[in-house]
Amino acid sequence: MKRIAGLIAIALLSGCTQIPTGSVGIVKGFTGRISDEVAGQGLYLSLLTSYFPVDTTLTRATVDNMRPKDSHGVSLQDVSVVVSYRLDPARVAPFYRNSKEIDREPNSDLYTIGLEILEQSVIPYAVQIATEKSDLATISSHLADYAATIQNVADKRLRDLYPNIDPFVLQSVTVPAFELPPAIQAQMNAKAGYQAELETLNAQMQVIEQRKALKVAQASIDAAALAAAAKSTGLTPAEIIDWKRARAFELLAQHTQAQSVIINTAGKK
Repeated sequence: MKRIAGLIAIALLSGCTQIPTGSVGIVKGFTGRISDEVAGQGLYLSLLTSYFPVDTTLTRATVDNMRPKDSHGVSLQDVSVVVSYRLDPARVAPFYRNSKEIDREPNSDLYTIGLEILEQSVIPYAVQIATEKSDLATISSHLADYAATIQNVADKRLRDLYPNIDPFVLQSVTVPAFELPPAIQAQMNAKAGYQAELETLNAQMQVIEQRKALKVAQASIDAAALAAAAKSTGLTPAEIIDWKRARAFELLAQHTQAQSVIINTAGKK
């Protein structure tokens, strides 16, 4: 009896499907109909019903060696894009019923849906549309903006292709740095040099303007002081200026005479 019970248990377990944490199960009935509802985490008896576990946690789709053209028709070289996404559990079954695509995730035992659609269609399309909206120089110096445009285009493309059943929730798009054609790189280097020189000139102009402003401020202070002195002494501004010059010459003469005395004294010694 124990042996029979063990055989029955083995038979039952062999007809079970485990839906792991972070996944949902696509449910396919005996007649082949795909259920609108998905199975949650757990162990399910699958004698008359089939269950296909689909990972809904973060997954990455990568496309390498793309050569999209910019707004001037110049091709970028070997562009790579990594799209991180997760799946909306409520839309997994309707999407699968429409696409009939289920894929093994790279370097994993888990399965996902629509990975081939992303890598072979949606991502290359989004990269080309995003690229032709700008030029190489702008793209290479603003990769974050370029990646954001790719994500927006991909989102719209998926909504257009699969209205109301698009299960993809795009989390991020990453574009690693890429090499520019030599001619474009030379232009960018020249532009960078020109920009640096321009910034230096602007800094020098700011110093000149600051000095001018200081001179104007000092002149204003001197004028105010002269007016105050004229008012308190009863002299005219011209007389005060003449007095200041005479006083300056007098001090200079005294300073020169003092130096002469020191020199003569040193000579006597």
